[in-house]
Amino acid sequence: MSSRTKPSLPPVNGTPRGAALRVLVAGGGVAGLEAVLALSKLAGDRVDLTLLTPDEEFVYRPLEVLAPFDSGAVVRVPWSEIAAELHLKHIPDALASVDPDAGVVRTESGRLTSYDVLVVAAGASRRVAVPGALTVGMPGTSEKLAGMLAELTVGTVARIAFVAPLGVAWTLPIYELALLTATHARDVGAGAKLAVITAESEPPQVLGSGAGTLARKLLAEHGIAVHTGCVADSYEHGYLRLELAGAVAVAGAVVALPRLEGPRIPGLPATAEGFLAVDGNGRVRGEDAVYAAGDVTSFPIKQGGLATQQADAAAAHIAVRAGVSVAREAFDPVLRGPMLTGGASRFLRRGGVTETSRTEIADEPLWWPPVKIVGRHLTPYLAERAERARSSRR
Repeated sequence: MSSRTKPSLPPVNGTPRGAALRVLVAGGGVAGLEAVLALSKLAGDRVDLTLLTPDEEFVYRPLEVLAPFDSGAVVRVPWSEIAAELHLKHIPDALASVDPDAGVVRTESGRLTSYDVLVVAAGASRRVAVPGALTVGMPGTSEKLAGMLAELTVGTVARIAFVAPLGVAWTLPIYELALLTATHARDVGAGAKLAVITAESEPPQVLGSGAGTLARKLLAEHGIAVHTGCVADSYEHGYLRLELAGAVAVAGAVVALPRLEGPRIPGLPATAEGFLAVDGNGRVRGEDAVYAAGDVTSFPIKQGGLATQQADAAAAHIAVRAGVSVAREAFDPVLRGPMLTGGASRFLRRGGVTETSRTEIADEPLWWPPVKIVGRHLTPYLAERAERARSSRR
């Protein structure tokens, strides 16, 4: 725990008159963008915003499942444009360590940057969970998946397994990839045999039993076998090996989700897995002026919509600290997951994310616009940019 309480951070209205609260947001993903958008909207000139990210672009990652089928599907926005539009400073570097007592971060290049409030949105590291498999989200995987589809089209790949490994909570993308691949195979007349192999008891388990019923129905309609309760170990020489179950022959390829690992940021208390534990307002436990949102937190479900909700809770709490009269709202997770199938999407929503929470399922959108990530500020911001782009092409 930090031993020093910063005089610049009293509970409410403590920032010196005319001075803005210096807020440093470290991370260029969904949580980072939602945080700067929310703070800009809620606090205005009461905060002095700086974004720390080595990324040249904001990448809308939920659409990466479409990239092997459509190379232009993923939305990308240069951070230089976002910084200019939001009037924030952008430091093109990565977070290396934090000194909470001094209110200073060190970047990977050795730069020291001070802050009044820090928001860590640095994400998690993707790790290969099934050696030998194509791992979703790793550099170059989309191109390799596109190559796999080309081989499927000409018949050199006949069997593909899609794996949700043990310890991965948000598994919807692997079902989407399986369904999209099945649709592609049907369209090109390929006779591929596809299977989903998951460590879950139901597919996709985090979205509830109703989602499992829907997923099984859709998989069956597309001719995709599903094997639950199976822990994949490795893929080699045409065999996907399963723990305690021998080996399953796979003649072509295996596609697996990654396992996520916390970044273990020096200077901040982390869980055994390297993540940051936070309270309902997003404040890192034991640290008065450090918040966290998104995959970097210890919340077990790593999903973009939840990341925006965490960022909103943190932004509201910080806005109050900056002297703005806004309602504080604790993080109350609501999962929204449009399931891409290659045809009509299905829409799933589950609030509370507990064993007893109910899942809503519909063929029509349960939210608008029907985007993959529902962010209070992110969604309208990206929609407005898209509309401007469309208008400029007319």
